[in-house]
Amino acid sequence: MFGIVLALLSAMSFGLSQILVRKNLDKSNFVYISLTVTIMGNIILWPLALAFTNLNTVNLEALMLFVIAGLLAPAIARLFYFKGMETAGISTNASIFATYPIYTSITAILLLSETLSTENWIGLGCIIVGVILIGKTINNNEARPTHSSKKGLIIPILGSLAIAFSQIVRKESLNIYNQPLLGVAVGYTTALIVYLIVLKFSSHKRATKFSRQDIKMFWKPGIGIATGWLLSFIALSQEMVSIVAPILQTELLFILLFTYIFLRKIEKISFKLVANAILIITGVILISIN
Repeated sequence: MFGIVLALLSAMSFGLSQILVRKNLDKSNFVYISLTVTIMGNIILWPLALAFTNLNTVNLEALMLFVIAGLLAPAIARLFYFKGMETAGISTNASIFATYPIYTSITAILLLSETLSTENWIGLGCIIVGVILIGKTINNNEARPTHSSKKGLIIPILGSLAIAFSQIVRKESLNIYNQPLLGVAVGYTTALIVYLIVLKFSSHKRATKFSRQDIKMFWKPGIGIATGWLLSFIALSQEMVSIVAPILQTELLFILLFTYIFLRKIEKISFKLVANAILIITGVILISIN
């Protein structure tokens, strides 16, 4: 149960961070946003990892798995998520990413021998359907990409697969070496290296350069996203990945809440939104049943 609570807190942190990112999304690009939030995460996570991890007990196999998990997510998945907002639109992008718990749960059952009850499967379905419907409602007035096409859907699809497999690798690494603080720090450093390489080879194509303005706009969501990743790592160390993954997708429920509280873009809560929220909450309850 402790892992489920941590997963919900992680989703809440991710949700608030998404609101902060969206406020300045059109003032930067997906590479600079990814780079900024990753820099902030490294600044926060490494002091914690060094302070609370006995480095004399480091397991090299687990360390390599942490690197692979970090390469998949946040590195690749984060780039594809922010790029997907441009190519597929915010609503479609979020809806596609919302399906990754299905891939995660099926893979966890096949590779990690995890088992879900009938109630758990129903709960997983409730969460995914509710998240997709709420995502479409929240974003129905957002700007759409001007040159979107079916090819633009490839990016969020690949991103969702990257998240799914990263969860599996991350869980296996925690099974070998249960040090979530070190794991999330290593993952963030891997992501930072990837973004610096991308920035190096694509900077000549950009009209603007990475600057203090990007740090100023996105340092706050960087802290929130790092907190979310840390909580999700600890949740995975306490609970099955097939349980944690769908609960993390309640992020959109918190986006709805924080949008209403802080941005006031939604003047009233419709019956449809309430019904979708109840569907997600029901899913969380069902998926929590052992």
